[in-house]
Amino acid sequence: MGAERPRLGGRADPAFRRIGEVFAERLAAEELGAAVCVVVDGRTVVDLWGGFVDRRRSVPWRRDTLVCCFSATKGMAALTVLDAVAEAGLDLDAPLHTHWPELVGEGRESITLRHVLTHAAGLPGWRPATAQAFSLTADALFDTARMTRALVSQEPFWPPGTRHGYHARSFGFLLDGILQHAVGETVGERFARRFAGPREVDFHIGLPAAEHARCSALAPAPAGTRAPEGSADMLRAMNDAAPATAAAFSVPPTARGTHESAAWRSASLPAMNGHGTARALAGIYGTLALDDGSLLPSSLLHAASTPQREGPDEVLLQRSCFGLGFMCSRPSLSVGLGEASFGHAGAGGSLAFADGDARVGFAFVMNRLRPGAVTGNASAMALVDALRGTLA
Repeated sequence: MGAERPRLGGRADPAFRRIGEVFAERLAAEELGAAVCVVVDGRTVVDLWGGFVDRRRSVPWRRDTLVCCFSATKGMAALTVLDAVAEAGLDLDAPLHTHWPELVGEGRESITLRHVLTHAAGLPGWRPATAQAFSLTADALFDTARMTRALVSQEPFWPPGTRHGYHARSFGFLLDGILQHAVGETVGERFARRFAGPREVDFHIGLPAAEHARCSALAPAPAGTRAPEGSADMLRAMNDAAPATAAAFSVPPTARGTHESAAWRSASLPAMNGHGTARALAGIYGTLALDDGSLLPSSLLHAASTPQREGPDEVLLQRSCFGLGFMCSRPSLSVGLGEASFGHAGAGGSLAFADGDARVGFAFVMNRLRPGAVTGNASAMALVDALRGTLA
């Protein structure tokens, strides 16, 4: 019989004790296992973890426990591609077909890197007919070459640049294709070379097999957990009404158990399968919040964190706001302290962001997945509220 009371580890500075109190409350009430980290002015002021990595509540969450962060990965992928923009001189507004010849025909030749980063490329997912033609079964998700060929063979769902819609899974395949054609490495390889290795950041887009034992299991929310009201249309459309929404999230289908498999953990899927710690994400975002030029040139960081696309989202079926690869916080879809915050949420409710005004980096990760979470779950938002109150 596993232990019942969640175990806590780590520390919070006395001035930030309210965050620790909220974390303990949420862990006891809602979460199975989780971690939160806050960096202010480059200094870690909160680094807490607790609960359990397994559903039996027998194995405690440890300081180095890794968890799949799902779409919170997109922030790290965006940083990696923007690093290539800065280092290799990639043009945000040049047609991508100059590097990637397959992106020609049916309007694809007008797609730019800016379109991809702002979810405006018109390729949010795979049409059912495409999936059938390329035999995109659940196992095909790990055949990145086939998935990418299928994606770029399609007519865009809308003329590139005219609208935007969350490229939930296709975002990573597109960014990988761009980097491979332009600089000869994948997003995961470049992130490891430029950030994870030199900065000792414990975040991985393609987790080595030797690290799999550190991974937390994933658990569904308790029966009867309600999805956020704003996600109701999106959840219905995943299986029925809106072709772009279903294409983005449901084609090809994901087999049960996929997200805990060795194949999933080892794969490099830059939109959705980064594994890491809250400490790693908060550290990166804490450095971005300083805007000191150590990660990105200031002008590029400003563009990345400034809204480029805002309004109705063709996939999420609610309003969204994107900079260059990052979600920008707005009252309608909050991902931080206020409108200076930018970062990314992940399926189930994880959240990581930077706020340049507050000079803050924040991350919350967990292993119990809430349905329909487009931003942070209730625990993440309670922690953000506590941080806001502490900083006031």
